[in-house]
Amino acid sequence: MGLFDALFGKKMPTVTSILPSAAKQELMAGRLPQLNTDTLFLKNGERVHFIDKAMNMEEKTKKTFQHIGFSTPGLFKGNRISYGRGKPIKKQENVFHAGILYITNRRIVFQAKENGFDKEFKHLTTIVPYNNAVDLQFGNKSYTLLVADGAIVNQTIQLIRQRRTI
Repeated sequence: MGLFDALFGKKMPTVTSILPSAAKQELMAGRLPQLNTDTLFLKNGERVHFIDKAMNMEEKTKKTFQHIGFSTPGLFKGNRISYGRGKPIKKQENVFHAGILYITNRRIVFQAKENGFDKEFKHLTTIVPYNNAVDLQFGNKSYTLLVADGAIVNQTIQLIRQRRTI
């Protein structure tokens, strides 16, 4: 059970890692590995430093209507008379979209069938790592990604930021 599970009080799905252990060791040692991929189209001078499975968590509000009262048969066939009142009920639920997270020296890409994104590092505002997740904010849009290890994602982004400022 990670910190993210404790915050939301529900059991979150787990994500298994496909990141090679050699790449993980390089990242923890403070070096950026260069990984090969055929699925992501890279720009000139762009290199992939992180590839792993992830799940994008989307919070949806479900609205239902609850009727409090009773109804009786009407005077004519097929008619009913209702007494009472209703109130709308809002319920929050989390929807998870599975995909692959790529971190390059220029972009963060989440490739998925639904709710994928492709954002450049210059638009990254904040990053909040958890044991099993990471929150990324780009301007006014925030993404919550469940990953195998949020510290590895944070370490990769911090190493890339250090290289970009040097």
